[in-house]
Amino acid sequence: MSESPFLSVIRVWAAMVWADGVVAPAEAKALRRLIDAAELTDDERGTAHKFLEQRVDLDTVGVADLSEDARRGIYRAACRIAAVDREVAGSERELLDRLRGHLGIALEVAKDIEAGIPGL
Repeated sequence: MSESPFLSVIRVWAAMVWADGVVAPAEAKALRRLIDAAELTDDERGTAHKFLEQRVDLDTVGVADLSEDARRGIYRAACRIAAVDREVAGSERELLDRLRGHLGIALEVAKDIEAGIPGL
């Protein structure tokens, strides 16, 4: 059984939270808010909350076929997560670059998205 698109998106954001190897309190709080607001079943929500307990690697298989607007939204939220603790580590920057490529977002579009996010 494949993962729901909503859980796949949360998994991408969880990878962003873990990108520097440390889950900062502000990052955990932001991801919890996203999990609690997402259209997930109880089981999926439980799975998503476990993403905060154990490192998650970037996996974009479940989001690659989403609409362009949805993929931009995923990238925008990942950028906000990276900057939520006001410190963007090199590993977070690298993950954003990989994510941009996997989502098929042009560099100029990514720069426009990032320009609207304080701390990035």
